[in-house]
Amino acid sequence: MRRLVVAALIVLAALPAMAAGAQVNASITGVTVSPQSPAPNESVTFTPTVRNLQGSGDAMVIERVELRPSKGQGLPVYTRAQNLGTLSPGAEITVPLTHAFEEPGTRDLRIHVDARNANTGESIQLRYPVSLSVQERHPQIDVQTNDSVAGVASNGSVRVANGLDTSVSNVEVSVSGDGVTVFDDRSVFASLEQGGTATADFRFRPQRAGNNELTSTVTYTLPGGTERTVTQNQTIETDPARRGVVLETSRSGSGTEQTLTVDIVNQGNTPADEVVVSGVSENATVSQTIVDSVPARSTKQVRLNTTLSEPRADVVVTAEYESGTVQRSVNTSTTLRATPAAIELTGLDVTREDGVFQITGSTSNVGTTTARSVIVRVVPSENVEPAAPNRDFFVGEVPGSDFSSFDLTARATGNVSSIPLEVSYLVDGERTRETFSAPVDTGLTGQQEQQTGGGPGAGLFAVLGLGVVVALVVAGLLVRRYRRGDDDDLDI
Repeated sequence: MRRLVVAALIVLAALPAMAAGAQVNASITGVTVSPQSPAPNESVTFTPTVRNLQGSGDAMVIERVELRPSKGQGLPVYTRAQNLGTLSPGAEITVPLTHAFEEPGTRDLRIHVDARNANTGESIQLRYPVSLSVQERHPQIDVQTNDSVAGVASNGSVRVANGLDTSVSNVEVSVSGDGVTVFDDRSVFASLEQGGTATADFRFRPQRAGNNELTSTVTYTLPGGTERTVTQNQTIETDPARRGVVLETSRSGSGTEQTLTVDIVNQGNTPADEVVVSGVSENATVSQTIVDSVPARSTKQVRLNTTLSEPRADVVVTAEYESGTVQRSVNTSTTLRATPAAIELTGLDVTREDGVFQITGSTSNVGTTTARSVIVRVVPSENVEPAAPNRDFFVGEVPGSDFSSFDLTARATGNVSSIPLEVSYLVDGERTRETFSAPVDTGLTGQQEQQTGGGPGAGLFAVLGLGVVVALVVAGLLVRRYRRGDDDDLDI
């Protein structure tokens, strides 16, 4: 008999909650819970559906719908709704009840419906059990940072992933640190959908080497208006700063306009920022250039234009840069040389008239610097003397790889095969002297003298001509005498 009673109780427990009165047949057909896995202090909405069944004989007046713990006497009412109206047979109503639980854990709850028969006033009570698990859950936080160096700003990011079963709003991400200065430390997102992610970038600068702490805080609002906060600490390892910027130089060009190539080699573990490269020299002007940044363990190359005012220029190249919060500089020295001026006499031409030589040509500068105070003159010798009007010729300046013409006159006696010339000029404040020979066209000179009939050459030619005539006359007489002798022998 006891077994039958227990079985009957189990069957009744499995059926929906029913009214005890015979005239009203009502039940709680179900309860929806949202969110199903709330976090502490997150608002949860319980929505029971109360139905007056179609076969019910009377209407039902709903006085209260409450959310309570499932067990115990005198237990608190978490939330209630009152005076909800009358349900006719076949009608139903949903009643949302909202509550937030401060502590995590599993809750066994029950929906209480207190009603009465609209005609008889008979009391009607409906009950429905509800189980809820409150979990300490937040969006996930992932902090990523670059390798950090003491005194140097680095990059970092906070990635927020919403693993809750609801969207959140007013998401604020902030980053702070102990012994770490944080830049761009706050980001705000209007909302973050369920399953969505958001990334907040920031920059940080550790003040010392070793282990440093970063604290990331995410504040957000749940759909019910509850504001929640989650915090995560991140330990970062910070290396001591090692600075090692060096300069390497090379040059191109050989004249007064040259290019100085500078390699900025960053051998340290900190970037060199806002790099200004310049050069200083007493004998040259040097341009300046700017480089935004040279990362650690990398090289950047720049070119400086230089103009030499002298054949040699000692240049000090300096790079000023910022390393972390400290202003630093490094320099190196190099020497630039231009090919010095060198004058050669080119295009020489010599003509002669009445014993006077006219010499023309060009002073050609085969160097790359300017030759100054250039003078060309005829050098006196045994058979050559300078003559008016151009015993010497002042050319002046001859720029590098350029030329200037000159005109000289000289008087010669006897046979002359060349005219000695001297050119002198200043290079880097020192005078240089060089001697050249202007060749004389001897064939042209002999023809000119034969036409004029003058000079010892003409007398020698006359003597030789006379000797030839005499020799011919003597030869004729001998031939004639020989023939006469032959005739006398025939007479005998």
